[in-house]
Amino acid sequence: MKAWLVLAGLSLGSGAFAAEPANISGTWVTQTEVQGIAVNETCALKQAPDGGLTGTCDTSGGKFKLTGTVKGTSVNFSHPAAYQGEDSTVSYFGKLDDESSISGSLDLQPLNAGGTFAMKKQQSK
Repeated sequence: MKAWLVLAGLSLGSGAFAAEPANISGTWVTQTEVQGIAVNETCALKQAPDGGLTGTCDTSGGKFKLTGTVKGTSVNFSHPAAYQGEDSTVSYFGKLDDESSISGSLDLQPLNAGGTFAMKKQQSK
């Protein structure tokens, strides 16, 4: 009986030592593919303690502010964009693969275009 109580106490107490959620703050190199067209961005992300995400993405079309959220391994954000003179919004729906890699799908509106993306975190110097 005592052994069972000790094991039960250990399993209940193990939550106190659970790993902190990943913080993805930093500079990320993003490779996207939208309907066969490759686009590269460099995004500076800042994650708040509540999982809110802000920052900028620097693209060939300009530098754009982003907003989003991080919840568990789910990373979602969006930023304005310009394509052939038309204002649009790029929305990213990703998964944190590991501490330095995010991948997923994207949606470009109002152009009704979709694609994929992969992000790699740059190492701090």
